[in-house]
Amino acid sequence: MSTWIILALAALGVTAAVIAFVRTPRERRYRGFSPGALEEQLKNCPEIAQAVIIKGNSKQALARAAPFILIGIVLGCFSWWLGNTNNPECVRLLGVNAAYFSLLIVCYGFPAIFLAMSILFLGAGIKAIKTGYFPPLDAVVFRDTIAKKGTASRIRGIVLVTLPAFALFGVYLGNNAFTAVAGDRSMHEIVEKLEAKCQ
Repeated sequence: MSTWIILALAALGVTAAVIAFVRTPRERRYRGFSPGALEEQLKNCPEIAQAVIIKGNSKQALARAAPFILIGIVLGCFSWWLGNTNNPECVRLLGVNAAYFSLLIVCYGFPAIFLAMSILFLGAGIKAIKTGYFPPLDAVVFRDTIAKKGTASRIRGIVLVTLPAFALFGVYLGNNAFTAVAGDRSMHEIVEKLEAKCQ
């Protein structure tokens, strides 16, 4: 069931990306916004926003995002593999039962990844609250971006600061879900029960 949810979310994300790509004018699809278009947007911003342009650094932005992209690719490949496996409880992956492995990923892996990402964005949230700019003026962005100052930017900062609390709650819920499924049984007992169906 969780595999289908992951695949549905991935399909939704790919569909949204394709729609955004198709709706983008042809001259801006591969190069982002031209400097002229960004300057025009900057002029259209209200003076109270004190908007400024943050220069993009695609190499550094990709380097920072690379671990999460890699984790996403690995989880996507695992979900695809698990979805194409007839009896995951009868298959071992890296010496661990595949069904038990997927249970660990859902209960602990996803909440841990969300917690790590929320902690990484914590600094940006604090800076957005202090300076009032979002993204913060020293943020590493993929392409040239307009940073605006104001209440909306501070609210975004507050959201980023509160994300770790929600992530910790997610870890707590994941632990409770694993405890509800596993009960007092050890890993060996759970795997034995799963693999008993294969005989």
